[in-house]
Amino acid sequence: MGTWHLIETLAEGTATLVASDGQPKELTSIRRLPPAPDIQLEPLVAHVRQSRAPFDGVLASAKKRQSWRIYAWPIIGPFREVHGIHLWIGDPDEEPTKRRLTSGVAWMVKEMLIYQTWESGAMSGTLLEDWLPTATPADYINRAIHFERETDFLNLALNPRPGGVLSTWFSVRHDHGHAMQWQVVLRSMEDSSGVRVLYHDTSDVLPPSAPSLAALGLRDGLLGAEVYVALLEARRGIIAMWIGRPAPWVEWQYSHVTGPVIYPEDLSRLQEAARRIENGAAPEVTELVRLHGAGGAWVKATVTLRPFQLPNRPPHADLLLAQIAHADGPEPIQ
Repeated sequence: MGTWHLIETLAEGTATLVASDGQPKELTSIRRLPPAPDIQLEPLVAHVRQSRAPFDGVLASAKKRQSWRIYAWPIIGPFREVHGIHLWIGDPDEEPTKRRLTSGVAWMVKEMLIYQTWESGAMSGTLLEDWLPTATPADYINRAIHFERETDFLNLALNPRPGGVLSTWFSVRHDHGHAMQWQVVLRSMEDSSGVRVLYHDTSDVLPPSAPSLAALGLRDGLLGAEVYVALLEARRGIIAMWIGRPAPWVEWQYSHVTGPVIYPEDLSRLQEAARRIENGAAPEVTELVRLHGAGGAWVKATVTLRPFQLPNRPPHADLLLAQIAHADGPEPIQ
C-alpha cells in the first residue's frame, strides 16, 4: 500500500517532511523517506521544484533488488514558486490514491495582503467566480474556528525574521458549513518581506478541533454586550483580524476591493491615537469614527485603542487592540 508524504519547500535550499498520510510530522529531513539507501530523493525533489512539473516514474534499488513507483506533484504558490511537493511511494503497478487538498499562499507584511491561488480558495469552498487573487489577513483568519499557537503564527506573519519557521494547525469553516482540520506551515521569505505558507487539509484523518470554553465564553460575552474586538493596523486602517465574532454591521471583508473600513477623514485621528499610545502618553484612547457599513453607508462607532504586544517585542503603533461599539445605535450617517 502506497504512502503520501508532504514536503515543504518554502525557502531556498529547504525540503523537509511535514506530513505522512495526513499525519503531521516535525520538520524532518527527507533523507529518511527513500525506500532503499541507493534511491536518492533529493535530486528528484530539486527537479520537480525547478521544473514545476509532476514526476511519475519507477525507481529501482540494486541493493534491495526491488522497485517502487514514485509520483511527485508540485504545490505552486501565487508567485509561481513551489511551496511544497506531494510525494507518493508505492509498488510499481500500484496507482496513487487521491491527494489531500493542499495550497500555497504568500502573506506580505508591508502590504498587509495575502496573495492566494485558486486552489487556496477552493479548499474552503470559494467558487471560481467569487475568487480574488488577494485577501486581507482578516478574510483568512475569520474562517478559523480554533487556532493552535495563534500568537506564534501572528508573531512570525507580522514580524518575519530570517530563518523563521512554524508548523501548526487550525480548524477552518467551509462555505458549505462543515469544519475542516488544516495543517499550516510557514517560513519567512529571505528578505523578511513576508512569509510563504503551505496549507494541508487533514480532515480525513484528524477531526476538526473546537474552540476552548474560555474562547467561547469571551466571544459570546462580547457579543451579548454588543462590543467587538479587533486587531487594527492603524497606518492603513485595516482590520487584521477579529478576536471573536466580527461586527455584523461593519463591511470589512476584502476591504482593499470594497473600500476603506474607516472613513478617510477619521483615520488620521486613530493614527494620532496610535502614536500617543506608542509614546506612552496614554494607556488607551477612545475616538468617535465612522465605519463602512452595509450598502456603502457610514456608521458612527466608538473605537477604543489599546496596545498590542507580541512576545519579545515592544508595543507597535501600527497594530493595536480595538474595542468597537455603536456610538448611537445602528442608524447610518447619510
